This record gives sequence, structure tokens and C-alpha cells, in this order.
Amino acid sequence: MASVGSEASKLLASLGAGLSLSRDLTDEAENGKVLEIATAIVKSGLPLQDFKDACYGDKDGKGAGPTVLVSAVGSAESKIQLKTCGPFHMICIYAMYGEQNRIQKKADHKNGQDFVRMKVKQLEWLFADEDKAKTWEIMAVDDGCPNDSKTLARKVIEAEGYGNRVQVIELEDAVKEGLPYFAERGLKTGCKDSRKGGAILYGLYLAGQRKQEPDAPPVLAMYTDSDLSTDMSLCGLLANGILSKGKMSMGARYGMPETFLVKPPESGPAGHPLSHYEQPNMMKIVMRHYVRVRLLPMLKGIYDTQCAFKCFRAADLMSIISDVRSIGADFDMELLLCALTFFTKGGGVGSELCTVMPTLFTEDFAESNFMASSEDPDKPFKTYAGMNQALVQMHKRYVDPASAEAKAAVDLVAFADGITWEEYKRMVEKLEKENGLTLFDHDFSLETLKAACKE
Repeated sequence: MASVGSEASKLLASLGAGLSLSRDLTDEAENGKVLEIATAIVKSGLPLQDFKDACYGDKDGKGAGPTVLVSAVGSAESKIQLKTCGPFHMICIYAMYGEQNRIQKKADHKNGQDFVRMKVKQLEWLFADEDKAKTWEIMAVDDGCPNDSKTLARKVIEAEGYGNRVQVIELEDAVKEGLPYFAERGLKTGCKDSRKGGAILYGLYLAGQRKQEPDAPPVLAMYTDSDLSTDMSLCGLLANGILSKGKMSMGARYGMPETFLVKPPESGPAGHPLSHYEQPNMMKIVMRHYVRVRLLPMLKGIYDTQCAFKCFRAADLMSIISDVRSIGADFDMELLLCALTFFTKGGGVGSELCTVMPTLFTEDFAESNFMASSEDPDKPFKTYAGMNQALVQMHKRYVDPASAEAKAAVDLVAFADGITWEEYKRMVEKLEKENGLTLFDHDFSLETLKAACKE
């Protein structure tokens, strides 16, 4: 840890005076403070590790914060990494379903994040003073929001004079045009079957259609959530990750050092492994990972598969998305699988299949479109048990049955496919009681899991 008297510690103490431990995504001044502090960190020229040592907490994930400082260090690292990149153009994609409240300013709605403007500010800050050949644009995609989020977003774009650099596109246009890709996935007028997945795929589809001259800078396409849970100022991490060594790059919210989860309004950043241990579904997540990496070995080393902060080369996108069928909330996993399958077969450019960068993620409970609620206390067990069957189907689809990996997984496939939710519940509860705090890569034997399912 950096000493209390280190130059980095002194600078952070000065810059962070009066900051709360947590973070308010609706606070424009607080969001701006992240960029202000990040600028000071970069200009200081001090070692970035000193700043991390000063506010990232200990190896157990405890003691990090305040959140704005941790966010600022991450943004500073992103800006520093961006400077090492050559020319490129980045298309930034996010979905617009149900965003009529978060689009607004806090003065107009209590949950307003003014995210259209803030995402632009974060990207403008990141790319400021860079080579003019490093460029970006934003593509917000509407997939049938019943509350007309698209019109609200377009009003902001017009008022700010963003021009074509920021645009709202409509999945409905693809449906009306009869684009075979979306017709084959069952999308009909109104796009009611799409919840984020269809929107992101449309953005990636359009990015994949971009014409590129042989000697032109590469076009990258990243996607993220519409809210401010992950700062767009972190896009430098994605750019460097994919341009330096990765066939693709992505962020991670948990599962590795320097990842942080923040649960407002009281909690500050919980690092790894604390963020995992605090999860009420800790053992369920362990078991999902256990099954996932054995049935889908290309995911080894990737813990946060659903993280909505992924980046691809546009030239690879049509090959990657050609087999993605899901247009719902589980499309993240299938998209990642299709990308890694394409890369393992020789597609793409880069020495690594996927470069994973740790990030800070601030939960946004007030406006989540995907928060589930139920009076059924067993619903989490039923949901996670159902994931086993889904993983089995993905295994059958994406892993060559003649491969050594498939042969090694035969018994686990039978177990995961046949377990009932009641057996799954008994197994998880027994493993929690017997093992206590358990990390992702715990190597249970299949016999242990089978025994835990029994009465």
C-alpha cells in the first residue's frame, strides 16, 4: 500500500475532500468531479499504481473509496492507455428501452441521470488532446420503447447540436425493411420481442456493414448500458485492450483484482473478493461458473460474461453475430460465445482471444429494467437451476461433440441437464453450509455435487 504521506495520497486527499463514500449517478457535479480528478491524476505524472494503492483498498476487497476517487483513477488509467493507441474510430452503442426517466436531468425527474449529455462529456474528455485520427460516435438504439424515449433523446441531441456524431436509430426500421437477419430471429412490427438484445444486435449489425478502406484506421464497436453505471471514460481500456493484443476486449465488474461493485446510497466500492462474498447468490454464482467453464471451455478466465462493456473490430462483426439467436437478456452470453468460437477457429486479429479489463460498476436499482421481484422465495433457486439446462444447450451447440472437451464433460452434461430445482436447492444449501465463503474456481468433484443433492 502507498504510504499515507505519499504524493499520490496527498493529492487524492486534497482532491477528494468532502466526497461521500458511495456515488450518486444523478448528481451532475459528482459525475463531473470524476473527470476533474482524473485530469489532475494524469497531469501529476505520478505513478498510477501509487494512486491505486492510495484508494483501492486491500487484497480482501475492503477499505476502498470514496467511489468518485476510485472511478477517477480508473478513468485516468483509461486516458493514459488511450495515448498508446494508434488511430481508430469507435462506435459506442447502447439501447433505449424504458429510458424516459434517466434521460432527463435530476431537476426534472428524481432518477434523471442526463445520460445522453454525460456520455458525450465522458467521451469528449477521454479523446481531448488526442490525434484527430482517433474518433468516436454514439449510436443509441430504440427497440420499441412504449414511453417514446427516442424522442426525448433526439431533443437533447438537437438542443446540444451534436449532429451526426450522436444519433438515435430504430430497430423498427430493420423490421419494416424486412432485413433477413432480424426476420429470422422472429422480430415483428413493434419489436416487442426485443429487450436490449435486439437493439444491441442492430447497432452491431450496422457497425458491421461499415465500409473500410484497406489502409484506413480500424473501426471498433463497443456496447454498454444506457445508464451511467460504467463510465464511458473507460473506453480507453477497451481500445487499448483490443488494439494492443486482443481479438476483442471487455470489462469485468467482479471476479478479479481491481474490480469494484458499488451499491448506493450507503455502500462504497467493494473490491474482489469481498464483492463476491457479499452476493446473496454467492454459491449459486460459484456453481454457475463451475458448470459454465466445463461445458463451455472457451470461457475459461472470464467470470463476468454478462458485462455490458464489450468491444469488437467492426470487420469481425458479421461473422460473430451470424449465429447469435437470442434477442433477450441472455444475448450477452451467446454473443460472447459466438465471438470466442469465431476466434478459436482462426478469425480475428490479435494474440489473445479476449482481453479483460477490471472496472468499477455502480448499481442503479431505482431504474433497472431487469430487476426481478417475486413472492416466491425459491425463485432464485429455480432461475439458477434453469441456467444449467441453458448451459447444456449452449454446450451442445458450440462445442464439437467429437472434441476432447466434449468427451470430458459427458457426465457433467447429464448431471446439469437432469437436476431438478429442488435437488439444486439442496445442493447449494449444503455446499454453503459446508464450505462457507467460496471463490469462483473452487474445484468440486462431481461426486460431491451429486451427494449434496440427496436428502
